[in-house]
This record gives sequence, C-alpha cells and structure tokens, in this order.
Amino acid sequence: MLIYTVFWVCFCFVAVAILVNDRHKLLPECRQYSRFLCVPWKLVIFVPALLFVTFAGHFTDDETWDIITGSMMSLLTFFTAPWSVGLVYQVLAGKRPKRYLIVAVVLCLFSSSWCYDAYLYLRDGHYTVRWLGNLMLSPIMYVAAGLLWNLEAKNRFFASFSFLRPDWPEPPADNSFRPLLPIAMTLIVIAGYVLIGYVRWHF
Repeated sequence: MLIYTVFWVCFCFVAVAILVNDRHKLLPECRQYSRFLCVPWKLVIFVPALLFVTFAGHFTDDETWDIITGSMMSLLTFFTAPWSVGLVYQVLAGKRPKRYLIVAVVLCLFSSSWCYDAYLYLRDGHYTVRWLGNLMLSPIMYVAAGLLWNLEAKNRFFASFSFLRPDWPEPPADNSFRPLLPIAMTLIVIAGYVLIGYVRWHF
C-alpha cells in the first residue's frame, strides 16, 4: 500500500505540474467552463444527487460512506468529470497534447478514489480495506457523470456531446433538456446502479 500511495501521489504532482505550466492557456478556459457547468438542467440534476450521495451513507453498511466522502466526491465529480472526459476525447482526436491524458486520468482517479483513500487514512489511521472495490466502481460513475454533463441538444430531437464542438467548453447555444432525456436517463441509471447496487441498505 505504501508503494501504491507513493505512486498516486507522484502521479498527482505530475498532473499539477502540467496544469501550472499551461496555466496561461487554461485560466481563460476555466471561465468558459464555469459558464458551461451553470446550465440550469445540469444544476437541477446535480443538487439532488449531491444531497443524496452526501447523506445516504447513514442508511448503508458502508462505514466509509460518510458526509465528508459523499460530498467531497460528488463536488469533485461535478466540477471535474465533464472536463476530464472532454480532455480524453480531445487528446485522442489530436486536438490537445498527449500530456493532457495524464491530467484527465488523475482528475478521474483522484476525484473518484484517491481523495477517498486519503481522507479515510487520516480519519481512521489506516488504509481502507474498501479501496480496491471503490477504485473499480467509482470511475464508472465518474465517466457516466462526465458524459451526462457534456450532453447538449443538437436539434429538437437529437443529442450530442459538447466536447465534439471546436469551441468546447463554451456553453451550448441550446440549453433545452428534452432531446437529451433518453441518453441522460441511461447514464443516470448506470451511475445509480453502481452507487446503490453494491451496498446493503437499512432503514
């Protein structure tokens, strides 16, 4: 576990170094991205999800799921997953340098796993035995959320992904939600199944 922890901490430092080095390009993009996230339907979905994930751990047998882990991972996912998923596409499409793939992977794994590991180590004094299960399952929800919050209306009937646009992460021109409903519900069901189906509930 020591070797694993040293590895992921070093990996995070590499990603931070890339972001700092490219800060002059990325800071203006952050302003675009903040407007991109503030589309009303995204907030309407996010706020109930945040409340559920923050407090639902009290009704499960998962001793690691508390208010801190729930809210921390939810907030990090909302703020980073759309950008992380978009980065992966743009790197593979040749629109971003390959080093940004490191940033995308670190954002995914830190938000969905490593922040959880670090907090529980500080809380409990030892590495959680649930680390591997969380590492395998939480990135699925992270990617589903990243795809969900990149959805936008292509026209009245069809949806597309925002990161396919050359001006991404500019906010979409059309903020309507109805064309997104079939794909959005599929992604929500995937994330919900992973979140709910692998713990025991008690009320």
